[in-house]
Amino acid sequence: MLRSTTATLFLASLLACAGPPPGPGEDRSERTTLLGNENRVLLVLPLNVAAVMPSELELFSPIVWKELELYLRARDKQLKTISRQAARNLWVRAVKQVRAEGGPHVGYDDAARVLAVELRKHTEFDALLAPSLFIREARIANREARWDGVSRELEFAARGLAARNLVSTPLEGAAPAASFHVAAFDADGDKLHEARGGIELLVRVRVNVGATKGGEEVVVLDPTRSNTRAPHEPLPTFEFETRTDLFSNREHVRDGFNVALGPFLPAPVPE
Repeated sequence: MLRSTTATLFLASLLACAGPPPGPGEDRSERTTLLGNENRVLLVLPLNVAAVMPSELELFSPIVWKELELYLRARDKQLKTISRQAARNLWVRAVKQVRAEGGPHVGYDDAARVLAVELRKHTEFDALLAPSLFIREARIANREARWDGVSRELEFAARGLAARNLVSTPLEGAAPAASFHVAAFDADGDKLHEARGGIELLVRVRVNVGATKGGEEVVVLDPTRSNTRAPHEPLPTFEFETRTDLFSNREHVRDGFNVALGPFLPAPVPE
């Protein structure tokens, strides 16, 4: 049994009113209606303007940003962006404004509306995209992890023949995983779309087996039967090992974009 790892999205205390992406069981997404503009202009905010990016993802976030630009341009969209510092300053100002006008119970959508209206004073756009990366908990059944509309086969790190033979052992539990969240607003600040899509597991599974004094593995497997052990054999253990190559599989990144953005920005139909 793999030990459950709880993943938390940390928010800046100043921005507490501007809640995180929806949690398990919540559905704040809306059915999207395209405007039918093939040359639609998108103003894309930097990643995680409203929420602190988890430190585990920060180093690898430029990969996601680059893939996001490619993904949007492949849909024939004109992109505009804004510096992180300017976006952050405007967001903090928007949060303060809605708090002053609406009290402590205002939320993310209220601040986003103010931000969109402010940005419209400086540049024209058809839709404002607010993307972010955060950590979720993926449920594991057998050898597969599922979360936020995607499924991924577990990756294993096993030393020695005996350990590799144990990789077929069914596993259950939970693991930390990266997800992509996006909210889209029109130039008046009305929300057009919101969704999230899973990208990648943050860990792989290491298989450990016991060893004798001489360092030889004592697990002896009968190749004709699954997981046969001699009476003196120790049980294998499975533990998470943090990955250091996050988002290197660009197809996984695009899969997350397709889940989160596909309904809003479908790929062009070939002529």
